[in-house]
Amino acid sequence: MKQQGKLGIREYVSIAILMVGAKATEDTPIQLYSKVQNASWMIPILSAGLFFIPLFLLLKTLTLYQDKDLFTVIQKLLGKYLGFVVCLLIFLISSYAISFDTRSYANIIRTFYFTTTPNLIIYALLMAVCAYGAKKGIQHIGSVAYLIVYLVVFSLWFALVLSTQESTMQAIFPIWGPGKLEIFKQSSQKVTLFADFFLFTMFIPFLTSIKVFKKGTWLAFVYVSIQISAAILIYICMFDVSMGGIGYPYHTAIRFISIGSFLPNVEIIFFITWLLSAFIRFTAFLYLNTLMFGHLFKIKDFEYLIPSLATIYLLIGSIPEAAVNVSTEFKALSLTIGGPTFAAISLILWLAALFKGEFKREKNRNSM
Repeated sequence: MKQQGKLGIREYVSIAILMVGAKATEDTPIQLYSKVQNASWMIPILSAGLFFIPLFLLLKTLTLYQDKDLFTVIQKLLGKYLGFVVCLLIFLISSYAISFDTRSYANIIRTFYFTTTPNLIIYALLMAVCAYGAKKGIQHIGSVAYLIVYLVVFSLWFALVLSTQESTMQAIFPIWGPGKLEIFKQSSQKVTLFADFFLFTMFIPFLTSIKVFKKGTWLAFVYVSIQISAAILIYICMFDVSMGGIGYPYHTAIRFISIGSFLPNVEIIFFITWLLSAFIRFTAFLYLNTLMFGHLFKIKDFEYLIPSLATIYLLIGSIPEAAVNVSTEFKALSLTIGGPTFAAISLILWLAALFKGEFKREKNRNSM
């Protein structure tokens, strides 16, 4: 029985899959490819393995506080002032990420579909739709995410399966690319691929229980790491060495594929489902960031701030003039910083709870 106004496991998993799984369809595969070439398909799996430990410890720590969100627990464990600084850092990293992620989506829409429309108009429309959706609240976002998640996942896998018609398995050799050491180094830096799971802990009070949150997190975590890895593997087999010169492999791939001779141009179908997932992704992301801002500055009705924050992110995202700079400089920076920082915070919180004797206390409480 789902409590009124709370997210169930289906809605939460849908949001997580749409937010993190979308990384297979933008410029993230290219950023990984530029570092380790044909071995880049291994990075999501290895990064997931590395991020598993801090995420597991973080969830273990949060379980002590049942229905409290991440920021509340940080301030409880690290104290008022240090806690505020850490929460502010998380908010700033997340704000940086959404600014340039949204901009890269506006770039994709303009490059492939609306080539004559000014970038700023596309970008402003994207942010306006997301701000409107975010104002509806997390329950609405969860319901819509659950409505479209099957369609989005099916269309992605269908596009990937169709892409295999044009591909060659030879492209994955030499299997270790530039070498095992480089692969491991990049995997440890790219744990940011799964940094959203760290931020999702802000949603705990909105879920029916912490058990539901933990179960949903692991389900989505395993699924998205397989999805991103499989997508990159198929792009490598499809484009081989020319992948280095492609900005957005998913959108390039859907231009190539056709369903027999009677349906040559199917890209518009895939574009629509991709666009729906993009709206949900940034609507949830915008809501999450506003929630963090409201928590930081003790603003109870934080929903009213959504349009203002969306405008600020639009202005920040508009700073780089060239689309290529967004991917190579701005987004690459957030991809390197976010994950390791969040992993370190997770470990610090677990250690703080350990030294304060919180785990012992919980054990005693359970044995009584």
